Amino acid sequence: MLTISDPSELKPADIYRQACTVASKTSRATDSHWYRMPEELAWQWHVWFDGGREVCSATYSKNSNTWKAGPPLPLASLTTGEGVSEILGELISTLYFSEKPKALGVVLHVADEFTLAEIAQASDASAESNEDYNHLRYNLVDEPREVLADRDVSTEANSWRLLPFWGASASQPRATAIALSRSREAFLQKLLACGEAARIPVRVTVTSAAVECLTALPLLKPDLQGGLLVAFSFYKFTAVFALSATGELLTARSLSHRGGASLPSGFGDILWTMAVGAELEEPRVLLLAPREEAVKAAAEELEMYSMTRHGLRVEALAYGSVPALSQVPGQRPEFLSYETSAKEPVLHAAGGIVSSTTYQSLWKGWAHQNFMDTARLDLQYPAQRDLKLLRFSSWFVYLLVFSLVATGGYGTWSLFSAMSHPSWKLTSEEMKQTQLKHGLLLEEKRQIDVTENLLRGRSKGWVTLEFLLQLFPEDSGVRVETFQYNAEAARPAPAKAGTPNAKSAGIVRTWKLKGLAKPKALELLSTLNSQRGLAALFDRVAEVTGDEMYRAAPTRQLTIALTQGRNGRFDAQAGAGQLARDPSLAFPFSFDATVTQTLSERDDLSLPLDKPF
Repeated sequence: MLTISDPSELKPADIYRQACTVASKTSRATDSHWYRMPEELAWQWHVWFDGGREVCSATYSKNSNTWKAGPPLPLASLTTGEGVSEILGELISTLYFSEKPKALGVVLHVADEFTLAEIAQASDASAESNEDYNHLRYNLVDEPREVLADRDVSTEANSWRLLPFWGASASQPRATAIALSRSREAFLQKLLACGEAARIPVRVTVTSAAVECLTALPLLKPDLQGGLLVAFSFYKFTAVFALSATGELLTARSLSHRGGASLPSGFGDILWTMAVGAELEEPRVLLLAPREEAVKAAAEELEMYSMTRHGLRVEALAYGSVPALSQVPGQRPEFLSYETSAKEPVLHAAGGIVSSTTYQSLWKGWAHQNFMDTARLDLQYPAQRDLKLLRFSSWFVYLLVFSLVATGGYGTWSLFSAMSHPSWKLTSEEMKQTQLKHGLLLEEKRQIDVTENLLRGRSKGWVTLEFLLQLFPEDSGVRVETFQYNAEAARPAPAKAGTPNAKSAGIVRTWKLKGLAKPKALELLSTLNSQRGLAALFDRVAEVTGDEMYRAAPTRQLTIALTQGRNGRFDAQAGAGQLARDPSLAFPFSFDATVTQTLSERDDLSLPLDKPF
């Protein structure tokens, strides 16, 4: 494993160097599995240990929803971490999964201890809602001495997590703390180091098996109703939980097995005391154990207690008789809460204890609290966003260096090419001949440019006719009697003393129209009696003909002189014969228009004054 220091204790330069090391030595920058919880990963390895001679090992593939017996794990390996690299090599192969795992989520279910610690009264009284429970939960992880009633505890030897009593009344304790030993973290640390060396994301969590069994209770008995005591029997202890009539958790007890017994001493009296404290009207007890004989022995003892002392309604259930555990290795109910297909139908079922706040909270994360503080370890590593930004900055630096090298190389090559050009070896006479040829070519190019500019189309007859058609469309009610078009060069202004003569002359184009019009045509002529209407006419002609002379430009000016009057020969009573002999009798108005376009000497189409030859 890389030697990672807390960033808060490092200088900015050291933080940057450490981030570069993480980015280059691990796959955290490209693999998002490093930042996910173990139960979220598609490939999981579950390890269950109750203090006996064997360790239950199982693998779960979330994609195919299948369980398999996992690799055997000796007790010595669980304590010292020996042979972890060989076990990890088997797990990341296709031996236990249908495909090669891209990551591995490891869940250690601790079933050999279930120690409950009292919460300080001040903190306990503040837990009135889920937000208060979460606040208390995080305080218990960060500063357990400030939350626990016993402040003389060792954070190096144990870790604590909160178990709220969602159904407890105001006069009862609202929560308790579960303590687990940290003696097996060496095994998990070795597993993390091997995964990091192999560049395989390994995510670990340590959970309490007793709380997970309580969470899986609706999966073991879907029709179970509340108002009872639930006792889970383990090798070294029995965990007892009191549930209200609505399925809310009221209290919890951990009862140790002494002298190798399978049940705690005074089991009946303890259950009766818990039932009375939980205010259960008709005390019911549900016993759950792995083996049928253990369940029968416990049920017989409680039945004897019921006949001699206090009445208890006892129901026993062995894990072997539960259909939901038939495919689970070791028939462990702790594994069921990680199986998606098993919990989905129960979560959406109506009624029963599963709809209570207790079970909704347990399924949403309270049951899978991690007793190993991996979050603090994750904070020492840069976030994936920071590593991606670091990779981008590295690419940018490489690109910048490449650009500088390429620019320098290109400049060097250009200088070498220029110095190697044959012109560097020319004599003075050859230089004069080259300069003479260059001057001749420049003069020839100037002549070509002047000639091309002189021969550009500036006045086209067919475009003039199109101008007339665009001015007076068909059936516009106009009779044009005379139409004249003229284009001539403008007289250049005399040059001032000391200034060069003008190189081009402007152009003045004039359209003169005279004719008769009907009322409809007068409206058309009225639109031309403005700069906007006149510019629109010229733009329309330019679009139709493609003649650039009609385009609007700052160096061009348009003017119009329009005179309108009445036609003295108009006769409203004229017949068809008279109109045929003299059509002017049908037009009530006359008009006389002169349109002028002036192109200045700065226009691109002005006439050049330079002689090409």
